[in-house]
Amino acid sequence: MNKHRILSALGIVATAVGLFLLYRVLRRYDFTEVANAVASAPLWTVALTAIFTIGSYAAMATMEWLAVRYTRQHVTLRRIAKTAVAALGIGHSIGLVALSSGAVRYRMYQRAGLSPLAVGEIVLFSGLTVGLGLASVGGIALLWRGGDILSEPLGIPQGLIDAIGWAALAGVVGYVAVCAFAPRVWRFWSFYFRLPSFGTACGQALAGTMNLACVSGALYAALKGFTVVDYPTAATLYVGSDVSALIGHVPGGWGVFEYIVTEALDDPNVIAGVVVFRAVYFLAPLAIGLVLFVIDEVTGRRAPVGGKKRDKNGKKKRSVSAQAA
Repeated sequence: MNKHRILSALGIVATAVGLFLLYRVLRRYDFTEVANAVASAPLWTVALTAIFTIGSYAAMATMEWLAVRYTRQHVTLRRIAKTAVAALGIGHSIGLVALSSGAVRYRMYQRAGLSPLAVGEIVLFSGLTVGLGLASVGGIALLWRGGDILSEPLGIPQGLIDAIGWAALAGVVGYVAVCAFAPRVWRFWSFYFRLPSFGTACGQALAGTMNLACVSGALYAALKGFTVVDYPTAATLYVGSDVSALIGHVPGGWGVFEYIVTEALDDPNVIAGVVVFRAVYFLAPLAIGLVLFVIDEVTGRRAPVGGKKRDKNGKKKRSVSAQAA
């Protein structure tokens, strides 16, 4: 009970911090002017942001497939893709992705016969893959333009920025190397942990990198329609805000992301690009994810949980609807 209260209190504090930062950002702008700027956004800006968003979700669906494959469960590609879009579309906007997307995954994979343990492995595997993407894209961005973005404005030594960038990339290479040469099964006290194969680890690194590269591309496209910005800057800002939100447990990064981007880019038009990015990359997938989840909930009630039903003799047999899912 005490642990639950502490976590609840931390969540409330993190949400309050995010709302405060969001208030500090929004109070500097006139709502009507921002709305007019967003309404006049170039069509290519919205289209390119949407294309990068689709690329990101395609990469995340690949990550989900790798995670299911790692658990050695038999799930159709259709259900994997549908679950990935629903879980991550909802989780990215609500925040606390491991919990929010984990709950959605549990409900949707339960109908495919997966156990809670298997769903937990999928959540952890996917989280690790996202971490690999953050490390690879963030490391490259820091080595590419970290000095211009962090060293001069914030006074962070260039050597420290380079060291962090190389360490991030070394972490990705080290993980793949461990999966290639280390024993597949590790034991920690009474727990056993199974490493992915070398091919799966390479797939993780590639899919995670493509996901973060596409997210950064979506932010770059959204900002480019309103201000002068380059891709490495957009990538560094997104990775930095995402890591900050994860450390602070701020739901959805709301407030933290807006504050970091608007403070780093000294241009009053930046907020319009941030709104476009939020709308296309977060809110649109949230709406799609909610629709997919509700439809799955409604149709799933027509079949017993886990896709099992009993015949007249009391024996379990596989339902046609569950197999088709």
